Amino acid sequence: MPAPNDAEAPKGARDEDEEDAASDDAASDDDVLDEGDAASDEGDAGREDAGSEDAGSDDDDDLDEDDDVLGEDDDAGKDADAGKGRGAGEDEGEDEGEDEGEGKRGGAQRTTRVLLLVQERFDGTCVMAPAAAPGLASLGAEEEARAEQELFLREYLRRARPELVSRLSLPEGTRLVEVGVPVPREELPRKLQNETPVDFGCVVVPATGGDAWVMVPAVGHTFYVERREVLEEAARHEVRRLLASQELSAWEVRGLLPARETRLEAVEIPLESVVKVGKGGTRAEEIARRARRLKAVQALEGAATAMHAEGRFGPPPLAGREAELGRLVALLSGKERLGVLLVGPEGSGKSALMREAVHRVGRPVFATSGAQLIAGMSGFGAWQERVFEVMEGARELDAVLYVEHLEDLLSTRGEEGGADLGGAMRQFLEDGKVRFVAEVREDRLDALESKHWAFFAALSRIQVAALSTGVTREALVKRVEHDARADTLKPQLAVEAIPALIELCERYLPYAAFPGKAVRLYEDLQALREKEQGPGGTAITLGREDVYEAFSLRTGVPAFLLREDVALRVEEIGARLSRSVIGQEQAVRALAETIAVVKAGLQPAGKPLSTFLFVGPTGVGKTELGRALAELLFGSAERMARFDMSEFMTPDAADRLIRGTDRDAGLLTSRVREQPFCVILLDEIEKAHPAVFDLLLQVCGEGRLSDARGRTAYFHNAIVIMTSNLGAGERRGTSGFLGGGVDLEGHYRRAVDATFRPEMVNRIDRIVAFRPLSRGEVVKVAGVLAERLGARRGLVESGAGLSVSAQALGKLAEDGFSEVYGARALRRHLEEHLVAPVARALAGLGSAGRDVVVEVTEAGEVREGHGGDVVHRAVSGAIEVVVRRRGRAKGSQQGFGFEEVSQIRREVDGWMALGPVMELKDQMDFLLTQLNLEERGRARGRKGKAQEASRARPGEIAAMHAEHHRLQVLWEQLTKAQDEVRAVEELAMMALFEGEPLQPFVRETRVAQLKMRRVLPRAMTALLPQRDAITLMFEELDAGAFNVWLVPLLKALEERRWSAQLHLDGDKVRPDDPPWPPARRWGPPRSVGEALEALAQPKRSFRNVLFRCRGAYAAAFLALEVGLHRVVMPQGEAPDGAEDDRVHVNVQLVGFAADIREAEWEHRLLRPPAPGGAAGRRRGAAVREQNQPESTVSVAGKRGQVAMVTDLVWDRLEEVALTHLLLLEDPDSGLDRDEVYLPSRNATANATAEDAGSRGTR
Repeated sequence: MPAPNDAEAPKGARDEDEEDAASDDAASDDDVLDEGDAASDEGDAGREDAGSEDAGSDDDDDLDEDDDVLGEDDDAGKDADAGKGRGAGEDEGEDEGEDEGEGKRGGAQRTTRVLLLVQERFDGTCVMAPAAAPGLASLGAEEEARAEQELFLREYLRRARPELVSRLSLPEGTRLVEVGVPVPREELPRKLQNETPVDFGCVVVPATGGDAWVMVPAVGHTFYVERREVLEEAARHEVRRLLASQELSAWEVRGLLPARETRLEAVEIPLESVVKVGKGGTRAEEIARRARRLKAVQALEGAATAMHAEGRFGPPPLAGREAELGRLVALLSGKERLGVLLVGPEGSGKSALMREAVHRVGRPVFATSGAQLIAGMSGFGAWQERVFEVMEGARELDAVLYVEHLEDLLSTRGEEGGADLGGAMRQFLEDGKVRFVAEVREDRLDALESKHWAFFAALSRIQVAALSTGVTREALVKRVEHDARADTLKPQLAVEAIPALIELCERYLPYAAFPGKAVRLYEDLQALREKEQGPGGTAITLGREDVYEAFSLRTGVPAFLLREDVALRVEEIGARLSRSVIGQEQAVRALAETIAVVKAGLQPAGKPLSTFLFVGPTGVGKTELGRALAELLFGSAERMARFDMSEFMTPDAADRLIRGTDRDAGLLTSRVREQPFCVILLDEIEKAHPAVFDLLLQVCGEGRLSDARGRTAYFHNAIVIMTSNLGAGERRGTSGFLGGGVDLEGHYRRAVDATFRPEMVNRIDRIVAFRPLSRGEVVKVAGVLAERLGARRGLVESGAGLSVSAQALGKLAEDGFSEVYGARALRRHLEEHLVAPVARALAGLGSAGRDVVVEVTEAGEVREGHGGDVVHRAVSGAIEVVVRRRGRAKGSQQGFGFEEVSQIRREVDGWMALGPVMELKDQMDFLLTQLNLEERGRARGRKGKAQEASRARPGEIAAMHAEHHRLQVLWEQLTKAQDEVRAVEELAMMALFEGEPLQPFVRETRVAQLKMRRVLPRAMTALLPQRDAITLMFEELDAGAFNVWLVPLLKALEERRWSAQLHLDGDKVRPDDPPWPPARRWGPPRSVGEALEALAQPKRSFRNVLFRCRGAYAAAFLALEVGLHRVVMPQGEAPDGAEDDRVHVNVQLVGFAADIREAEWEHRLLRPPAPGGAAGRRRGAAVREQNQPESTVSVAGKRGQVAMVTDLVWDRLEEVALTHLLLLEDPDSGLDRDEVYLPSRNATANATAEDAGSRGTR
């Protein structure tokens, strides 16, 4: 048979043995220039030298369809080769001249037309490959995949044999045809087996005489079709035959599914002209040059990362950097190869400047680091060889070598013969062989330059200073606009929130420069909310409140200080601090006012937020107040930076605190740099070395301090608290137990003036005198300490409660207080006389010490117990410890309450894991993906059929938006209820440990569960395509049953916003009725009101009603009612004519639609049932049984039951439906959801008059 293009059959037409014999030229896994190609090129060069005119052609035998998708590793090589046409250097100019000369000698440029098979995937990427060789595929964005294919084909076909070029160059008239082929699904269960129709793209290649070759890339099959055959039928037969011979798994069937769009695109590929090689050997030189360039690319890719492969939108735009950018581009674009050093503070935008320069210079750029250069280089001379290869590679390609962190590269050098990377690179820089760019922080430049002066001498410097707030605002606006274009689904920052973001960075982030710190906060804010979506899958907008929240999470600064809409009252702050510190109202008030000043932004510029000196006797709360302040601001007392100044009494120790060494940072400066917004407590400051006071002058006066490494710590957002016991000894002699004295503040002020230099005292904002504690305050301190004891882990985890009587606290306070040591002595006394006896009691009880109450009283104190059996009693000194079991009723109530909360939480989690709920989430995600693809497609600018299809279906896209919003509302209601239940369970657990009542938490959990039960039926049926319209047939099996069953249903329709039309069996046409066939058994449509009037008649002739209903979820809920309904009534209340106290109604499904076409009225499904079988239908199992005396509704043959007043059954239909739906999901129930909602099966069941009782058990 003739083959395409009258040459040779397409690749897919050959048998597998021929395919395995494909040429070495296409055997590479990456299908581009790689090491194998390099070897081939070198072999070609050798044969060229031997005079072979077709050097290398023996290796270009054929295509290999087993080749993988083009790897990303080849991009750099292609980009590097492609860059040579941009006039980047002298070598490129010479190469262009050679190419031009060859073109002149060989005549006009020859090209070939290659058809690409383009498959646009649902994730927005494209798979692109030659139609005749689908194995040579590229994967990526459409533009990137097309560029990669063109680059690859240029190289692949450059020296290919004619027959290879012919096979890829399909003839004119080649077209793409989609053929629908039913795919068998034998791997599915028998009841679900069907043939899934799948569209297969077929490439039809015309042959002679009207015949054609047909290639089916999805199955890797090619066949021949004669002119007399119908193409679609032949293709369908061939594909079915091929699939039938295989046992396809579900995963393999998935691989057959078509792409979003498949099309053919033609590209013109230039071919190498035929050149006769003379004595000059230009062909060999070209091959050798390409081999060198390939080796250079491989060396660079092995130790560096390509930066020149930019995205569609390029890097974010710069602002305020025109001068620096112009100079950098000029240095990198000139003929001379120079080294450049970008110098600036951290965050000034050095890296952003470099990315923009990469975008403009149009030459390959590779980023590397010291770690990349020495990675894996353990052998002798290995790292030197790596560095040499990298620098030679950059020289060969005239690429830019970029080092973002020069300090890391230069510090790689060890003390004893380490890697001197700078020295290895220096010669290349000094000789002007390599273009080189490095970044260095301004504060590290001097230290590095002093050690590597020769290296730095080879670099031209560009100063990148920090931007002002105004220019930063402009830069951030441009960045936000760029991100909105590049990714329309990422969270977008509102323009009005940018000033707040910049203000926060300027105020609280002193160690980084603008614009970097503002950009990093913006990126953190996006990352924090990146998974959130707005209505319809749109991007959310981030406002000022979101900025404050993100900044608080990142820095630890409390949100109430940042947010303007949150009020702060000094009295509330004081009250919170006073819970931990007793009797020091003056000190508490001073700290509360300082926080208010910070909140209002009125703190002095260039100084700490406030500097305090707390003076007074030991053990009165000076240190404790600092801890309380840290806990208030940061949520933990551990966030206070405390330094015991008695450890820094020597000069060396003082240096260790403040300045550190060249290797190690100072303790104080490093702590402040890590957490600028902090509380610093310098305990017993009078014991510090005088050098500390000299440096504290700078801290308290200027708010900054530099360490030995030249790094500056800023104290502008720190509260500095110094404590001292100065003057406390003199006061003890006159104060007595209460320390009463009238001029307490004056006494301590005189002691401070006598000890510290005036310039030091003058820099302290406030000297706060702490007075000794009164007797009542000492008891309060004891109460605070006892409360903390009750919160210790051992008591909480064992469920033990602690109760200390007021009399016992007073005794402990009186015995434990020391005039000299204050509350510290009291704490030690409590540890010995309260904590130790309680610990001994619980440890001796073992497992019996759980769920108990520990009562601590003074020995001999008469006190009414909490109830419960005493399991331990002991006297320790003046204290008696009694351990009781919790009262049985209370303990069991607590346990039962928490178990109920946990049971509800487990039930809610189980509901969220149900199949229909998970399918809802999957469908919501799928719709979101589809909408995202549409958005990205519009942003990219689709072409051809894809563009036309997108324009032709705005209604479909709007419908997807609406559907996604509907499902998202349901999902958010479910997850909100689930989160509420989980949160309440955590609170209940804490209440259980603390012995608090659990009934409020049980009530909250039940409320959240009820919310979820109301939403769950709609969520479980949300994906039913026929959920809103249904036609049912009601049959009254007992006289008066409609009055009991149907009338309540009709009355509930209006409340549910369901509409209905009813047809009565045998109803006659009235004069005012619309035209209606008089011979039709079913009467004309009646409204709900008319039907109620007919049902209210004392005597009526109809016992069958046709019910057509519409409304939200009407079909989803009413389909569950198909089957026998039994109403059990109180004795003697059954309607006249009923055989006993039970009445029955049978419900049949006609269809999941409310419209009946004219031709369908005679269908057998619309025929009323024969009255003779009513007695048999009564005896079946009921799908619903309403038991009025017991106020219950049984579901699905009594498999489930709902407690409710039966008069409300239609008002509370969701509860009944949920019970039935959960049974359908229970594999042990024997029920099948498909039997309810697959209309074909229901129709079959009704058409064959299947027993109503068996249907009632569904």
